[in-house]
Amino acid sequence: MSNPPMVESAALARSSTRRGLPWLDALRGSAMSVAVGLLLIYPLVSFMLLSFIPHLFGQEGAGVQAFGRALSGYSLHALMNSCFVAVVSAVISVGLGAGLSWLSQRTTLREARWLDGLMWVVLLSPSYLLAVGWMTLLQRGGVLSAAGIDLPWLRSFIMGPGGVILVLALKHVPFCYLTTAPAWSGMGGELEEAARVHGVGQRRLLRLTVGLLTPALVAAFAVSMAESLSDFGVASTLAAGAHFPVATYAIYQALYSNPLDFPLASATSWLLLLISGIALFVQAQVSRRARRFASLTGRSRLLRRATLRPRATLLVRLGLLVLVLLALGVPLLGTISSAFIRDMSQGITLGNLTTQHFVEAAHQGLGGPVAFSALLALGAGTIAVVLGLSLAGMLNRPGKLSRLLDLALLAAMALPGLILAAGYIFAFNQPWLPLYGTVWLLGAAYAAGGMSSSSRLLLGSVTQLGRNLTEAAQVHGLSRASVTIDNELS
Repeated sequence: MSNPPMVESAALARSSTRRGLPWLDALRGSAMSVAVGLLLIYPLVSFMLLSFIPHLFGQEGAGVQAFGRALSGYSLHALMNSCFVAVVSAVISVGLGAGLSWLSQRTTLREARWLDGLMWVVLLSPSYLLAVGWMTLLQRGGVLSAAGIDLPWLRSFIMGPGGVILVLALKHVPFCYLTTAPAWSGMGGELEEAARVHGVGQRRLLRLTVGLLTPALVAAFAVSMAESLSDFGVASTLAAGAHFPVATYAIYQALYSNPLDFPLASATSWLLLLISGIALFVQAQVSRRARRFASLTGRSRLLRRATLRPRATLLVRLGLLVLVLLALGVPLLGTISSAFIRDMSQGITLGNLTTQHFVEAAHQGLGGPVAFSALLALGAGTIAVVLGLSLAGMLNRPGKLSRLLDLALLAAMALPGLILAAGYIFAFNQPWLPLYGTVWLLGAAYAAGGMSSSSRLLLGSVTQLGRNLTEAAQVHGLSRASVTIDNELS
């Protein structure tokens, strides 16, 4: 008896999808390898080699002895602080991000509809601005002092390790939220229906749910940890003001000391990569088994959103209010208030309020730089998302190439932006690539910095896609090229 037409079509689609288009696979792999190599690996390796070959670009130094200096004294203390801050802030960010994404995707809470906008506002707010807002508000002679309010206990907490961890954790919650939200929405109602049928308890169901979220949670942790390791805004403000050294500020001091110490900065960068290797190893182990976590298929059904009880709703709303105040409200209050106060020492009075600072800023002609920055950000962001989506599809496939790309991307995320900038100076100021000082090189640097985080953010969503979606697409008439591309991303 012959197979039904639909079964034969599905079998043919599955066979064709497995074969794919070899030339298209090779072309995409080569293009992504060239992009990552030119935008990330070449400039980073150019700078990182200075710790081994300081004379490569005409610098002076003692070679590998720079590692000995990086593992002693101030540099070692800074590395240990960075490791501690990165792990603690990443755990907090993942917990908050996963909880907020659950509220947004799986509950009927009215305030949840505003979470996407809130996360984007926090994501687009520079960590430097948030840290300066806290400092302006709480420091001696700041906004609270001008208002006659003194909170020494809060000042000692914020102007210390606690404040560094708090600001970094809140700043990176959007990364974790955007990574886990698609995973929550991709989980259909079959799991909970099967749990009720088979009498599975809530604790067991929670473990199963966390298991399905594992790729997204691990990706969120890796992103948050790497971003914390590479953050310079908080390091140069709260951490520096509290005399709490971190690795990024130690690298900055080596790059701008007199005399310049590029080998020490390069050696410290290598050690930062070693620290981030822990997150890389865990994430790589999960990614190799990502197929078992696929939950979005052609048979997935929408899950009814949960309705919170009145007491739980009240607690959630209070928690969201506190989160908004800590992440945005308090820092913006400090920044905006200081902009209207003429002299902090004279207190907050009507005669001491002024708009003079805004007039001076307008007279400096900031319109041109702001427009240029916006245009540059738009172009670099577009390129970063396009490249990140293709890279996420490649990272989701087993193989040596995906592991090498994963290593390169996470390494770029773990390094501060000033390291990438220094690498671009050395790499593209050579006779064979004289791009230094051009707008194109500046845009490429921004795109390279965003490419790593965008690929990591999209990886959790890509992992949720089941193979049968692409097979069904080919059954219903999609071209072989389209199916192959979809198959890469799934």
